[in-house]
This record gives sequence, structure tokens and C-alpha cells, in this order.
Amino acid sequence: MTRTEISGHWTEYRAVLAQMKNPALFPHLRLQPLAVIGLLETPEGFVLGRRHPSSLYQGNFWQSPPAGSIERRGDSTDVHLGEQLLAEAEEELGLPTESLSVGPPCLIARHPDTRILDIGIPMRTPLSFSAVEAQWNQSANQEYDQLALVPHQTVREWLDRPDLLPTSRALLAATCS
Repeated sequence: MTRTEISGHWTEYRAVLAQMKNPALFPHLRLQPLAVIGLLETPEGFVLGRRHPSSLYQGNFWQSPPAGSIERRGDSTDVHLGEQLLAEAEEELGLPTESLSVGPPCLIARHPDTRILDIGIPMRTPLSFSAVEAQWNQSANQEYDQLALVPHQTVREWLDRPDLLPTSRALLAATCS
């Protein structure tokens, strides 16, 4: 990994899942899976989602949706982070691509136990939080059991919460600097 390039190889998700469930497998598998995570900004503030309690990964924790593993899409071996993030936004929030704009990646964070590398990317929508929530209620998968609006003026209050995932914390903190 360099400042401008990440190289790697595709692997089966079952190996990633095994290492997520049992981090002691890292010395054998040596996987550092890539994921994208957005920080979605509405006119009123930022959207956070609480991961469903039954979630395999970090249930009951708040994170900035959309987020998800980098997946091979189509026949190409190239990865387009913005496209990955837009696909996650449609799956997790029910938001159509045309309602979103995606900024450039602004950080990368490694989860200490799973060694997942989250690539943090800012996103914007002209939709209100209530419109985002309505789309989520109507069309999204069940990865999150609730959404919350973090108004711009209350971002700092969320930074000390122990139930906020580290990459989302770093993305929110970057908006305060």
C-alpha cells in the first residue's frame, strides 16, 4: 500500500469470514481485507447507522453507512472505490446513485482484531435526513436496525462514544478539523 495505490489479490470470502471469526488465524491466512466506508452528509448533518444486534461483525455499534467489503464487480480486476461505495449505499440505505456524490478517499484505518482496512470516503446528498430514513425503511437490507442524524453542531458529542466504530469516529473527527 502506498499513498496512491493499493495492490492485492482476490480471495474467497469464506477465508475472510474465518479470520474475522477467529483472528488467531491471521499468522496462517495473512489476510488484510479491504472495505469502503462512507460518511454520508445531508443538509442537516451526518447519517449514522446502528449495526443490527445479530450482525456477525460489530453488532450494536454505530457506524457511518454505507460500508462494505471490496467485491469483484463484473469481469474487471480493477477496483473503483466510488462505485463500490455507491453499490453499498443502494444495498444498505436504498439510496439511488443519482442522489449521491462521492468525494475522494480521505483516510484508511485498520481494525486491530480483524485487520480489515477501511477506506474512508466522504459522501453528500441533497436529500434531507427524513428522506434518507424513508428510503432506508422502504428499500434497504437489514444491516442496520436504526439510523441517527448527527447535526453538524453535535459531531464532537459523538466522538467519545464507546459504541462508535473507530473508522466512523475518524471520519467524523476529520469534519471538525
